Amino acid sequence: MKKTEETIMRHITKDITNEGVTEYIASFYRPLTEDLANLRREADKTAIPIILPETENFLSTLLDIIRPKRVLEIGTSVGYSSMFFAQKVLDTGISRPSIFTIEKDEETYDLALRNISDLGYDKYIHCLLGDGEEVINSLLDDGIEKFDLAFIDAAKSHYMRFLEATLKVMRPGGIILVDDTLFQGRPALDPEEPPRKHRTNVKALREFNEAVAFDPRFSTSLLAVGNGLTIIKIL
Repeated sequence: MKKTEETIMRHITKDITNEGVTEYIASFYRPLTEDLANLRREADKTAIPIILPETENFLSTLLDIIRPKRVLEIGTSVGYSSMFFAQKVLDTGISRPSIFTIEKDEETYDLALRNISDLGYDKYIHCLLGDGEEVINSLLDDGIEKFDLAFIDAAKSHYMRFLEATLKVMRPGGIILVDDTLFQGRPALDPEEPPRKHRTNVKALREFNEAVAFDPRFSTSLLAVGNGLTIIKIL
């Protein structure tokens, strides 16, 4: 493409994502169940981060396409996303989905256990307490069956470590989703030295985004969905 054409294309697509566009996209969101809608409202009231509505919409369509049976999650939070995965897999016609979710914080883990049990998803979801990499290594030692899909949404400064661990338990051709990889736009928009409180996360995300984009083991797309979503297809 000639330079003038590149300039025209950048002009055409400039600023397509902004607050108004995000609100418009979010207006199409519909929760899978009323129980999950109530849990989202509760999380919003208490400022507990869960997957954003526009991210959930995208994931819902993606799961319709790939129809995973076994899902691994790093970062359980209140249990919302693992229950979303379980319900969505059920909705695709798979009767016995198997969701493994890992949470490091014990208090958060206990809350997730209660939510998952109260909403009746405990027969599909296995909650594991501990560091993501360490728990995955223990699953590997136990001869765990490989996973079709993984979702990483935990400590951003450890994303590369979690990714490398996750690869050990993925089936060939599996999909790994990594949330929050644009982190409020800071990896792209912050100066080279961002504010101190964000510096570690921004530096780690810049390194992660660049590493996975050019890794020959993967086909990768970084999307401006929600707070940034990276899709990694294992080649």
